Amino acid sequence: MTTNVFLAITGNAVRVAEDLARRFLFVNLDAGCEDPERRAFDGNFSAMVDRQRGELLAAALTIWRWGRQNRPKPGLELGSFEQWAEWCRDPLLALGCPDPVGRIADAKRDDPDRLQLLEFFQEWHRLYGDRAVRVSELDLKLRQLAEGHGTTRQKFATFVANLTGTRAAGFVLIRNLPIGKWSAATYALKSTGN
Repeated sequence: MTTNVFLAITGNAVRVAEDLARRFLFVNLDAGCEDPERRAFDGNFSAMVDRQRGELLAAALTIWRWGRQNRPKPGLELGSFEQWAEWCRDPLLALGCPDPVGRIADAKRDDPDRLQLLEFFQEWHRLYGDRAVRVSELDLKLRQLAEGHGTTRQKFATFVANLTGTRAAGFVLIRNLPIGKWSAATYALKSTGN
């Protein structure tokens, strides 16, 4: 099975979440007008690309070769994408283009699920500090912040349990096993020092 696939996706208000933030590169196009669909163009774009295919390919390979020969200072680290960085990103850095890896922070910053989790952990820490508590003791405000996950007591308990080991907002959620057969697990937010 091939795992090195390139997909191009177009859309309005496209959003990525979780681990996908580091697997997508965003390109924002601005037509410079309010109704871009009403613009007219001369000629056939596809035919022009077909006619100039050799020229365009030569230009792309020239940029790539020049970038490989004139290595820039290292860009931002992106684990498991080292070859991509060396072959695709670094030639662009050599030309003075901004590091596309920097856009990952933007995608994470704008991820609504991540923002929800940050707010959830910050409120938890404000209410309980690093004290261990049972899910049944958690404040209603936390249940409200778990929007969509806390519709029932059991769903909310599952939501919290699934966050075990999650790191966000400078904290990690720790699960303490129940003591004895009839007691409940407790959870505590511990600072990660970040």
